[in-house]
Amino acid sequence: MRFGICTSIDNMATAERLGFDYIEPTVASFASMSEESFEAAVGLVDRSKIKCEAFNVLFPSYIKLVGKEYDEGVMVGYLKSAFQRIVRLGARIVVFGSGGARRVPEGIDMAEGRSRLIKVFHIVGDIASGFGLTIVVEPLNKGETNIINSVREGLDYVEEVDHPNVHLLADFYHMRLENEPMDSIRKAGPVLKHLHIANSKGRIYPRSVDEDEYRAFFRALKDIGYDGRISIEGSTQDLAVDGLVALSLLKTLTGM
Repeated sequence: MRFGICTSIDNMATAERLGFDYIEPTVASFASMSEESFEAAVGLVDRSKIKCEAFNVLFPSYIKLVGKEYDEGVMVGYLKSAFQRIVRLGARIVVFGSGGARRVPEGIDMAEGRSRLIKVFHIVGDIASGFGLTIVVEPLNKGETNIINSVREGLDYVEEVDHPNVHLLADFYHMRLENEPMDSIRKAGPVLKHLHIANSKGRIYPRSVDEDEYRAFFRALKDIGYDGRISIEGSTQDLAVDGLVALSLLKTLTGM
């Protein structure tokens, strides 16, 4: 596996020093940057041995993907501009979580919301293909959005979309909050292209084998032969200390 952390580009040097393979910043942060700030970020990445191989927060919450506020032209323009930037930073994987953007508003039933999101996934996948990017749909817990709340549900969407550039992410934290069985990972199999992990008790950096159900998660990954990327997505008061402990733990778990 390749190990990374969800963090800003400001922490790239620390991530490299700790031994991580990449960092995972947000698409939205780079999409809104001034040209001067963006070119400075490109220079920073070019000088680093690691890159921004994955990105999350594809859409800011003000871009609505379902309902009357949806504007395909705005969405497409945003994606093309954002993708042009992130590929210069080393992007390969783009996480489509964006719970606020994809939330189905009141007055629209879930079947219609699903239909509209399927269309959005197709458009995003088509644009991503032109940049050599893989989109991974991220199931989120019900506290963050009201649609695609489990790996199993995400798998149903990805299978229906059936697009070569649209795949699936499994996030340990969200799975635990939704009490989803780890067997969902086994069902997802080859469409699973990215992972997130954090201690489900507080969404903090993982620190020890027995503090959560990590073993079950990694057993399921081993069963499907997963060998892609996994990013720590949690809070920490001390990245240098917690990052080193978490990286060691993840390497231990992959060997179990």
